[in-house]
Amino acid sequence: MSNNYRKIVKGIMYLVLVICALMALYPLYFMLITSLKGSAEYVNNKLFIPTNPMVDNYHYVWVKGNMLRYFLNSCLLIPSGLLLYLFVCITAGFAFGRLKFPFRFVLFLSVLFLMIFPQMLLSIQIFQICRKLNLINNYAGLILVWVAYFGPFGTYIMTTYYATVPIEMVESARLDGTGVYKMLYYIMVPIAKPMIVIIIVIGTQSMWNELPFSLLLLQTESLRTITQGIGLLKGQYGLDDTILSAAILSASVVPLLLFLFFQRQITMGAYSGAVKG
Repeated sequence: MSNNYRKIVKGIMYLVLVICALMALYPLYFMLITSLKGSAEYVNNKLFIPTNPMVDNYHYVWVKGNMLRYFLNSCLLIPSGLLLYLFVCITAGFAFGRLKFPFRFVLFLSVLFLMIFPQMLLSIQIFQICRKLNLINNYAGLILVWVAYFGPFGTYIMTTYYATVPIEMVESARLDGTGVYKMLYYIMVPIAKPMIVIIIVIGTQSMWNELPFSLLLLQTESLRTITQGIGLLKGQYGLDDTILSAAILSASVVPLLLFLFFQRQITMGAYSGAVKG
């Protein structure tokens, strides 16, 4: 009876997992088959595999839709933003997690407080500040805004991880005469590699998919990012789902490759955080 009960529970769990996997994969399947159809076939056959798969939509998106320029702009922009984002998250996380200084708790709460504001609520103030600082139509302005908005979450992750590092390790390093910067570079950063990989993936995907700040700050067509390019396609070609699906799948290549490349490190980081947490 006990074994039968376990088998039933196990079967129900597998069934739930299969349903969750299908729900997660269905949008990707739908976009893929839609991107390989012509408009006429899409109207008559939305749910099933195309009878004559075609790549005309991808050619249209990359060549006539100017997606190549927007793709290269994002590829140029992300590394610079990511380096600054990593520097802020790692150093601020170490300071909040392991150093003692006046008003540390209040400052940490203020960082967490920034995480609750939706992007649209900050748009007017950010636009006014950037205009006064002459940062409109400027990649430097967008990078600073990205780091200011996405940095608190990465800082929170690094702070909670550094707080779990045994205090004996930190005190031993101090007794050996190790300074703060050497301690961060030679001790803290190496042991936090799994978490750093996680915030790299989160930061890259957040910046790659970001749209409201890009629309607000980059108003010149030659500077626009890939998410802006998709928005322009929708405006130019109305509700042509076949072209939009090809554009969205094209834009998803970089985040997908990033996740697949760091999949093992992400899993190790998640397990590490679970064990320490």
